[in-house]
Amino acid sequence: MKNKGNNYELWALTVGEIAVAALVVSVYYILSLFGIVGFGIKVPLGATLGAAVTVFNLFFLILSVNRAVDRYIALRGSREMTDEEAEKFANENSMAIQNAIKSSFIVRTLTMVAALVVAFLTGVFDPIATVIPLLMYRPILSVSALIKAKLYPEAETEYVPTTETTETKEDNE
Repeated sequence: MKNKGNNYELWALTVGEIAVAALVVSVYYILSLFGIVGFGIKVPLGATLGAAVTVFNLFFLILSVNRAVDRYIALRGSREMTDEEAEKFANENSMAIQNAIKSSFIVRTLTMVAALVVAFLTGVFDPIATVIPLLMYRPILSVSALIKAKLYPEAETEYVPTTETTETKEDNE
């Protein structure tokens, strides 16, 4: 993985998933003290399975996108292109990249479904403890993006014009 942003997100997700798994196990333990739920080895195993599958999911996404982009760059080469040539090249080759990413999505989705099936059918993993880390993927990445923005405000941010900036710009012209 070449992109530092990818590494940050992978590490942030890993740390977040470890925290979520620890929280799940802790809540189960506390609830078991009051007799609300049972606590056993299934709970930490389920939380670990859910966290591991979630981290694998992001890792495989990063890997497949990087491979698709590398293939695209290899096809394009280092030669200069006019805007028209670049547009034609992108139109001709974008489907292969999209297909690679779509197949990655299918594999990643099937992996998550397989983890849930294993958790529900084998009896080795607590199903709820497995599901919770799988559901925390987006919230963890959102919180890590907010933290990154606060810690590194000088990092590159994408400028998205709003209606206010567009109207102001047009009014000034």
